[in-house]
Amino acid sequence: MQLTITQEEAQVLSDLLNAYLPELREEAYKSENFALREQLQRRENALHALLTRLGALLGQPRPC
Repeated sequence: MQLTITQEEAQVLSDLLNAYLPELREEAYKSENFALREQLQRRENALHALLTRLGALLGQPRPC
């Protein structure tokens, strides 16, 4: 699948994902349900990969 977005849309998406990641990390940390914690960690990894690709498009350094 391929998605074409503008530079502005890429920046907005990057900003939103960066704002959401700390909440996701905290939710995974606090989860007592092992399966849910694994699912949230997979989602976090996917978001990090997406942010890395968005950062390359935007000429930004790699996210932490």
